Amino acid sequence: MLMYKHIRIFGLLVTMIFCTTLVRAEILEIYTWKPYAGKSSELLADMQEAAEIHSALGIGVTISALGLGTASDFDYVLSYENMESWGRLNDAAVNDESWTAFFQKFSDNPSGELVQSFMMTNHDAQVTSNPFSSTGSVVGFFRWTPVPGLAGSEALRQGFATAKKIHERLGATVSSYQINNGQDGVSDMLYLLIFDNYSHMARVNTAMAQDLEWIEFQKAIDAQPNSAATLKLSGIAQMAGSY
Repeated sequence: MLMYKHIRIFGLLVTMIFCTTLVRAEILEIYTWKPYAGKSSELLADMQEAAEIHSALGIGVTISALGLGTASDFDYVLSYENMESWGRLNDAAVNDESWTAFFQKFSDNPSGELVQSFMMTNHDAQVTSNPFSSTGSVVGFFRWTPVPGLAGSEALRQGFATAKKIHERLGATVSSYQINNGQDGVSDMLYLLIFDNYSHMARVNTAMAQDLEWIEFQKAIDAQPNSAATLKLSGIAQMAGSY
């Protein structure tokens, strides 16, 4: 019983420390839009107009075209330095006349439909700006669902940390996030591999396939199927614009 009590206290401390870190870390809001038939260019133009308004308010914006593994939709991503920034800038947007006018115009004549939205927080509290905001950069994204419970979430975070060291040694930039709001999967986490372009992505993937440390890491994961997370979604996105 005493050991169980200690485990519960340790788990509570880990949760408190993690939540405190999330308050200080970068926050992203992701809005995935599907263009109506024949209106891809119009949707992109609408996103660019919205981005100029959000950018003027101090909100970082990235527009990305989703490719392999997706339905060729667009992601509209809003970036905030931390939780305080998120609250302050959202209040500013709600009260901004330009945004209100644009939103009404778009609602009256939409060029696409919103298919999903969610908010997520960077695991690294040192990151305060969108790490994949360079126009032309390519991102491989992987959304994982951990095994239920604190142990499952911690195991996935540790797995991300190990994978990040390997991938960054091979030349990729890596960022990972805790999804904490949205339609489903609030325990999910997102792992991003960020490349300068498709050629850079190809070089890293080639090196990864031959890397002994990466191969051994995958074997170790496969040897523990009961604690392995589930890959829910993966795909590739290319940054079409940054504001």
